[in-house]
Amino acid sequence: IFLIFIMTGCGFSSGLYKDIIKAQDLINEQQFKKAAKIYESILIKKPSKNIGIKINYQLGDLYSIYLNDYKKSLHYYESIVENSNEPNWQVKSLERMAFINFENLKDFESAEKQFNTLLRFQPVLKDQNRYKLMYAKSIFEQKNYQRAIKEFKSLDDKLEQELILDKYYFLGLAHFYRKEWNSALENWKEYLRRESNLDKIVNTKFLIANAYESSERLKEAYNIYYSILGDYPHPEIINQRLEALYNRRIARKR
Repeated sequence: IFLIFIMTGCGFSSGLYKDIIKAQDLINEQQFKKAAKIYESILIKKPSKNIGIKINYQLGDLYSIYLNDYKKSLHYYESIVENSNEPNWQVKSLERMAFINFENLKDFESAEKQFNTLLRFQPVLKDQNRYKLMYAKSIFEQKNYQRAIKEFKSLDDKLEQELILDKYYFLGLAHFYRKEWNSALENWKEYLRRESNLDKIVNTKFLIANAYESSERLKEAYNIYYSILGDYPHPEIINQRLEALYNRRIARKR
């Protein structure tokens, strides 16, 4: 697929054509390191700007998807962002960089900056809502919970289901880490109204019980823990919580 894509509308010397064919064959054979070396040798020969952009992008994909060398992949995507004046290629590369920094390198500060850059593109990009969510999550992961809460709250409730779920789940977590128990509970309950995945429901109920317990609402905490006893993957933890809550409630009555 890439071979057809890279050659569309481009002029080629026979040597360049052979190199690209060879690199594509190596990719089909899953010899990704060798393919990357050939593409890198093509860049050294300074091909046309259009071909150079596409080869840089292919190298970024090879290093991030197949070779797990994320820092090297960033180098090639960044080359496109800095040297290309084609917005489509800039957006595609910047998006790759932002997700690699967030998901693979856990460099949330860089991810925040890159998602913010995507948000400022004009005209507004079609994935604006996802970028807004990832921008907020990048701030959250830096433990700047107050700022994260503001950004999550700014997200419209008319978003796609997946994004709305993340909004309320992470709002709950941000409030939880700030020990704002009632706000955490409010957002997690909103999350549960929308979530259908049993494992996620059980895990969120565990957090809700934890928030009740932390705010000394022991009866509510006990009831929630008890309700997930048969579904939680570590029943010994639930049993420990139930026993501790039972003892605390008995001590209160004394």
